[in-house]
Amino acid sequence: MKKVEKIQLKRCLSLSEIVIYGVGLILGAGIYVLIGSAAGIAGNMLWLSFTLAAIVASFTAMSYAELAAIFPEAGAEYIYAKNAFGWDKMAWVFGFIAIVIGFTTASAVALGFARYLSYFIPMNQVILAIGLLVLMTGINFWGIKESARFNALATTIEVGGLVLLIAIGGYFIFKGDIPLANLTEFPPLQEGSSISWLPVVSASALIFFAYMGFEDIANIAEEAENPAQTLPKAFIYALLISTIIYILVAVVSVSVIPFSELAKAEQPLSMIMSKLIGGFSPELIALIALFATANTVLITLIVCARMMYGMAKSNSFPRALASVHKTRQTPYVAIMVTGFISIIFLFFKKVEVLAAISDVGIFILFFIVNLSNIVLRYRRPDIQRVWRTPLNIGRLPVLSVLGVLSCAFMLFNINHPVHLGDKIYSAQLVGICIFALAIPLSFIFNRKPK
Repeated sequence: MKKVEKIQLKRCLSLSEIVIYGVGLILGAGIYVLIGSAAGIAGNMLWLSFTLAAIVASFTAMSYAELAAIFPEAGAEYIYAKNAFGWDKMAWVFGFIAIVIGFTTASAVALGFARYLSYFIPMNQVILAIGLLVLMTGINFWGIKESARFNALATTIEVGGLVLLIAIGGYFIFKGDIPLANLTEFPPLQEGSSISWLPVVSASALIFFAYMGFEDIANIAEEAENPAQTLPKAFIYALLISTIIYILVAVVSVSVIPFSELAKAEQPLSMIMSKLIGGFSPELIALIALFATANTVLITLIVCARMMYGMAKSNSFPRALASVHKTRQTPYVAIMVTGFISIIFLFFKKVEVLAAISDVGIFILFFIVNLSNIVLRYRRPDIQRVWRTPLNIGRLPVLSVLGVLSCAFMLFNINHPVHLGDKIYSAQLVGICIFALAIPLSFIFNRKPK
């Protein structure tokens, strides 16, 4: 019998391409979509909320970097939990959560894209978002190298737009034409709260959505060149570059526009640029925002499909999802399913609702990733670790411990109500109800290899 050659994913991404990938995904969501909502909570201390979120993200990024170097495979979170805890069904639950986060993130940012596109094309925003998801699913199918090229172009444009805003705003602030906001002024207390710094923490929990993306670097491991060496560096570089840009934009934003006005804006960065130089600047920022949000949607769809592909290879999802196209060398069935389900999530209709659900899931997931790194240090000390998180006490990775504690703290401090119909629910309740579906589904889909 003739042996059938197994088709593999194409290993072709360099360190620079992976860093650009990470920066493109991180920057596209929060700054262009959620900065107004976050400013309404944190006030002039928006920069501190971005900083706190970055610190929490960095703890987890270090755990991802170590684990990605050990297990350079698609389906990252599922693989880590499976190796750490040895319980397939629990690992399946965490993999499911990661995939749902991908759906909600793609949908949330697609709606953000539609808000900016409606500046040029006055159409129903859900229809515009569907159009984007269909287009990005097509690019995803066409190939990882082609997707990386679009990502490089879009990332250059979006970073250029943010640097332009920082440069112009910084120039006017330096000249004294625009007074620098009081960056140490605590925001107004939220109803029922007597703790002045709590809104800053609450905003950082929402802002954490803006940092989502660095973890997805792990899921393109099977398409990276020398993943054990390049992935840890890519995590660090992408997060550092994005954090510096975020903090500078936050400082300029609350200096140019009062945070109370910024909170009401559907296109906050366009409003800021209009205040700075007027003219065609709102259209320019809106155009840049289109590239930024489209880029984030593309990369989210890519990574979500690779997660499904990785789990299907492990017999945890239907084997059809592990199918790789003969000529494009992409997991085309997983790509189509990812695009379709992301479209379904659009009918939540509100970016803030989808972002809140994503935040709940990501804090649960990051908690488990950090815990997985701790457990593997003790259960599998024999594994060759090309890269280890800094700051260790014996086998104990201190940053992973801080990641566990900070993610738990942030999870319980998401204070963003979710409006569904006439009723208001906590983000934690809505998110947990959605993610709880993983438990019964794990008994249906997770099966032993034949």
